[in-house]
Amino acid sequence: MPTSAFVPLSIALTLANCGGPPPGTPVFELASPPVPVGPMAGRPVLADMDLDGDLDVVIACGPCCGREPDPDSGHVRVIHNDGTGSLSSICDRTPLLDSALGVAVGDVNSDGIPDAVAFHHNDYRLAILLGRSEGLLGAPAYVPMFEGESPHVHSVALADINADGHLDVAATLVDDHAMAVLLGDGAGAFAPATGQPYFAMRHPYGQLNLVEITGDGHTDALMTDVRGNGLTVLAGSGTGMFSPTTGFRLTAHTPLESAERPVAAAVGDLDGDGDLDAVCAIDESRLAVVMINQGDGVYTEHRDNPVSLAVHTTGVALADLDGDGTPDLIAGGTRTNAISVSLGLGDGRFERARTIDTGGTSPSVAVADMNGDGRPDIVTGNYDSGTVSVLLNRGNAE
Repeated sequence: MPTSAFVPLSIALTLANCGGPPPGTPVFELASPPVPVGPMAGRPVLADMDLDGDLDVVIACGPCCGREPDPDSGHVRVIHNDGTGSLSSICDRTPLLDSALGVAVGDVNSDGIPDAVAFHHNDYRLAILLGRSEGLLGAPAYVPMFEGESPHVHSVALADINADGHLDVAATLVDDHAMAVLLGDGAGAFAPATGQPYFAMRHPYGQLNLVEITGDGHTDALMTDVRGNGLTVLAGSGTGMFSPTTGFRLTAHTPLESAERPVAAAVGDLDGDGDLDAVCAIDESRLAVVMINQGDGVYTEHRDNPVSLAVHTTGVALADLDGDGTPDLIAGGTRTNAISVSLGLGDGRFERARTIDTGGTSPSVAVADMNGDGRPDIVTGNYDSGTVSVLLNRGNAE
C-alpha cells in the first residue's frame, strides 16, 4: 500500500462502526502500512528472532486448497520489528518447496536462537530452518514425516511431547486421517515416534494445538475434524506416544448444518475454571462453536452455541484484548479486509462481534504484544494481498 494511501486504523474503525466503539472496547490502529511479503501470505508466527527483546514475524507464503503456486510464492520470511510494532520493509526470504503453507517457531537445536519448522500443503516433508544470531534463517533441511500416497498437510506445532527437555514436532496428515509425530534430539534432528502417525479421526485440519488438556501433566493434541464435524483429542503419554483418539461432535446444541466443516480451533480458559476450552471456526462461515472442557479433556458444546462472527472465517485466536482477565475471540476473514473481534464474558459466551479493517485481504491472525506496552496487539497475514499488518492495541475506548 502506498504511504499516501495510509489511513490510521482508529479512523477506519470509527467510520466502519458509525461513531466508533462503545466504552470499554479496545481500539486498534495500524502501526504502519502493511508490509509486502510475497503472494499467498499464511498465518503469522510471532517470536524474537534477533534476540533484541521484541517480537518479530515469521510467515510462510504458498498456495492452499486448489490454488496454483505463484512464481514468487513457496518461501518463508522473517520480518524484524523495530520495537514499536513497525515492521522492516526488508524481509529475509528463504526459498522452500512451492506448496509451503505454514510454520512453527522454537529453539530446536538448543543454541538459544529461535528456529523454524515449515510444512508444505502437498508434501510429506518438513523443512527445518535453523536460526542465526542476526535473526535470519539458514537453508532448509528436509525431514520426511510419512510415506503415503496423498500428501495433504494443514498444520504444524512444536512442543516437548516426550518430556526430555527438547522440542518435538507434530503435523496433521489430512488425507491419511492421522497426526505425524517426530521427536527432537535437541540438536536440530528429528526421528519418528514409535507407532506414528497416530489416527486422528476423519479429516484432521488446521491450528493443531499441543497443550495439556486431560489433567495428567502430559502434552496432548487438539485439532478439528473437518468432515466429521468434530473436535479431536489425542491424549499424550509423556513418552512421545498418544492414546487412541477421542472425537467430540459439534452438534449437541448447534444444528448440524451450522456446525459443518470446523476448520480450525483455538484454546483458552473461557469459563474461568482453569481448564482449556476450545473455539472452533466453521469453514468460510460467520460462525464459531465453543466447546467446554469438563476438566479431563472431555468436551461438550456450550449451551449458547453457535457464536456469530462479523466476517466469514477460516481461523481464530483467543487473547485478553481489553484487560479484564477473560479471553476474547479474534477471527480472520476470507475475501475481506476485515477481522472479527468479540469480547469474552467469562462464561463461554461472547459479546456481539465487531469488525476491524486490516488493510489487507483475507487476513489470518496472531496475537501478542508487539510494542512492549503490555497490551496484546493483532498481527495478520493477508493471503490475497501478500502482506503483513500490525494492529496496535491503543487501550479501551472511554
